[in-house]
Amino acid sequence: MVLALLVKRRHMTNRKTENPTPSQYLESSPLLNYTHPSIEHLIGSRGWNTFTDDAELIREVYLFVRDEIAYGYTKSFTLPASQVLADQVGNGITKSTLLMAILRAVGIPCRFHAMMISKVIFRGLLSGIPYRIADKHPFRACVELQDKGKWYALEGYIIDRAYMQKLQQRFPNQKTSFYGYGIAVMDFKNPENKGIFNQKFGKNKAMEEDLGAFPTPDAFFTEVPRAESYAKDLRYKAIICGSLNRSIQKMRCSY
Repeated sequence: MVLALLVKRRHMTNRKTENPTPSQYLESSPLLNYTHPSIEHLIGSRGWNTFTDDAELIREVYLFVRDEIAYGYTKSFTLPASQVLADQVGNGITKSTLLMAILRAVGIPCRFHAMMISKVIFRGLLSGIPYRIADKHPFRACVELQDKGKWYALEGYIIDRAYMQKLQQRFPNQKTSFYGYGIAVMDFKNPENKGIFNQKFGKNKAMEEDLGAFPTPDAFFTEVPRAESYAKDLRYKAIICGSLNRSIQKMRCSY
């Protein structure tokens, strides 16, 4: 379904024959450390370095990050891609780092788009004191791909399918928009109907501020240091992070 939506919305061109892409959108960085042996091994074992069809390649990498890297929270957001891969867990920022690293490694130019969202998405995961002390506007990110000078936003890879299915079982009668338990979608029953690929950066009711695009997550943290300083705050490390992960795990083990 994801591939059909991707191809329907847009036909990716062969990156080897089209106009060259600015090198900054293919470069590695301390966080986008795609030359790390673990990432090189992953790409080789999946055969991603042999794909000739970009749409299929993007689909495979997208599904890997979405479903094989579980939705969850770590005590740092400035994790290199290799560490996210090793941990097998990530949130909007760290999953974006890993997705970007793999895409750049296989020749797909991309960038990091940051935003601030309402903590309303944590309803159901946080309550009481943890919810009250949580950052009012937490940070989130998405990955954008470049083709023929235009940017396209990848969406929907933060929440893995297994977790999403548990939410749908928990709320079987919810069919329209849904905000809570870490997600904000317009079509709860069929969240992929919107597609994963959008020419315009998508906004929803949970977004509070669009922070714009950055060539790398490293550049984002340099310009917006509060994004990582929050993760180092005692409230997050001692209370919020653990509360989020316990609630997520409880949902995974339900039904």
